[in-house]
Amino acid sequence: MKTIMAPVIDLPPAETLRPDQAIGELGKVAWDEVIGIGVTVEGEFEVINSAMTAERALWLIEWAKRWAMGLEIDE
Repeated sequence: MKTIMAPVIDLPPAETLRPDQAIGELGKVAWDEVIGIGVTVEGEFEVINSAMTAERALWLIEWAKRWAMGLEIDE
């Protein structure tokens, strides 16, 4: 059985949230690790992250994927 390592904080649900608004919401929480994934104005894929191992980054991305799909972390 897996356990939840940290609570998931939902940002305000809005399909029209602009990048600057999302960044503002992120600034309100105290995170030790963060990954920013996005597409630049030029259409380039970009990832910005805090110091972490590749394995930790993949774990965070998988956790986010499961949350977005509505799955429980321990499934």
